[in-house]
Amino acid sequence: MPSNTPLRKYLPLAIAALAVSGAPAAHAGGIMLWQIGTPTLGTASAGWAAMPEDAATAFTNPAGTVWREGMDVRGAAQALYGDIEFTDDGQSNVPGNDGGNALGWFPGTGAFAAGKLAENIGWGFAMAGNFGLGLDYNDAWKGRRFVQNVDLLGMSLIPSLSWQVNDCLSVGVGLNAMVGYLSYQSAPRAGLAGGDAFLRFKDLELGYGTNAGIMYRPVSGTTFGISYTSKVEFDFRDNLRLRDFGPLFAPAVERFDGIRTQIDVDVPATLTASLQQEMTDATTFYANLAWQEWSDYAGVSLELGDPLQTTIKVDRGYQDTGALALGIRHEFDKGMLSGWYLSTGIALESGMQNTSSVTADTVTNKTWTLGLGAGKELCPGLTMDIGYNYVSLGDVDIDQQGRPPFSPRLQGTYDDANIQFLGTSLQLSF
Repeated sequence: MPSNTPLRKYLPLAIAALAVSGAPAAHAGGIMLWQIGTPTLGTASAGWAAMPEDAATAFTNPAGTVWREGMDVRGAAQALYGDIEFTDDGQSNVPGNDGGNALGWFPGTGAFAAGKLAENIGWGFAMAGNFGLGLDYNDAWKGRRFVQNVDLLGMSLIPSLSWQVNDCLSVGVGLNAMVGYLSYQSAPRAGLAGGDAFLRFKDLELGYGTNAGIMYRPVSGTTFGISYTSKVEFDFRDNLRLRDFGPLFAPAVERFDGIRTQIDVDVPATLTASLQQEMTDATTFYANLAWQEWSDYAGVSLELGDPLQTTIKVDRGYQDTGALALGIRHEFDKGMLSGWYLSTGIALESGMQNTSSVTADTVTNKTWTLGLGAGKELCPGLTMDIGYNYVSLGDVDIDQQGRPPFSPRLQGTYDDANIQFLGTSLQLSF
């Protein structure tokens, strides 16, 4: 068969569809989570980069690690439940079901420590994951030509140092060693007779970036923080797995099955500015302004290690996102709640996609978040915090169309998509 016929071209184009799966998740704005199980759950992330008293500053702003007398250690645990269910609007052209709830339950943990090496030198260590999630549809759903299940997860290990320049100002820098995991599976059409073929890619890689921050406290009770995280690049590699494509595509399957394949994915850079302001001895106000560079993440590269060194670049048309968060915390010194604090917050975040760029492997939207939290010192040096977030993505419309000759289409809505987080943490001060 001549190499320039549509049939010989079909399978490489199907493989190219895998490249655009490099950003799986369902979450606010982009796919970077603000929820790491720490007290910022209660303020809907407000104050993220301006809480030096929290050991989790080793993750959120390394400049805060020097603002303490001794050493603080925090352990966190979190569970999320996502309701991401597709409803067909009647224009999808692949038979099957609606896929069920693609997210469901997902656990998370984190560990954070901060202390001093010298009078004006601080250190920090953080281990947490706030990038990506995963979607797992029913295998026989209407969007299986595009994706059946997909995971993109990032877990960061961040050692850091900070320097207190004077009584008001500190700076910090950390190394973000991020372990990334990408797994993707779909069921392309198996030739003219129909049926489901099998396509799978899976890899675990290590990428590096930089975290940096500034902490400024001009007067007692007022803290400003700015944190920056650089881009982290992943070069995922695996031997592509193909099967059940039928005799029509046998020559192409023979060429590409087991071929060494590389997918390049970039975790975007972020910049967050935060405020912590004591209003009274018992009440504290928090605020955030944040930016994330999802326009850079939009470009995903696929490289096939065939004799022709095929390289495909896909631009998914994403845009940078912005977020605003406001929160408040009040401590009680009398009554039934004596010794407790309660917190609440709300956050708004723009979306990295519009309707024309939503795909079944990346269900995101502009969002709003409600946060609730509580905490108490259980005994001297030991503090417990709990927090809850409700993140609403609203109705997410999708109209995804595949390439010829079969041109699959998935058209419908993810109605009232939302994610809920419940987390708790303990901080021990030495």
